[in-house]
Amino acid sequence: MGPDLTQGEIDAICEPLKQPAAQVRYLERLGLVVARKPNGRPLVNRAHYDAVRGRATASTSSSDSPADEPAWGEPA
Repeated sequence: MGPDLTQGEIDAICEPLKQPAAQVRYLERLGLVVARKPNGRPLVNRAHYDAVRGRATASTSSSDSPADEPAWGEPA
């Protein structure tokens, strides 16, 4: 996979929107930083999309330690 989403992926995310300007507005409403290609189509960084949409990869996922968890147990 490349560093940016493919046009097919953007089309799937924005379906049924087809016009580049409408796709850009929709992606921006999702909280994404959207650049524009010279032809006006949206350009979105894949890592940024994954981070914003909560799709962390295994290498970037956090590992919570038990010390960070509340101590739910029997009352003393």
